[in-house]
Amino acid sequence: MGLTFEDKRFLLGLNIAYYRRAKKITQAELAERVNVTSNYLSQIERGFKTTSLPVIMSIADELGISEQDLFDFRKRYPSK
Repeated sequence: MGLTFEDKRFLLGLNIAYYRRAKKITQAELAERVNVTSNYLSQIERGFKTTSLPVIMSIADELGISEQDLFDFRKRYPSK
């Protein structure tokens, strides 16, 4: 059985948080850079909110990674 939409949204959020922390960027800093609120970014990272492709692209750009990296769930979560 594959991942549900909710699983994917949750794992996307975990990946965003992982790469953000790896770059030592706070949620507030990243939110400002991608023109969203800190609260909204927090909800994305916790898997509570779905966001748009332009926001995902901006997040990836600010983190210096590809959008594909954000959606690569198997690399960090092989059981998923």
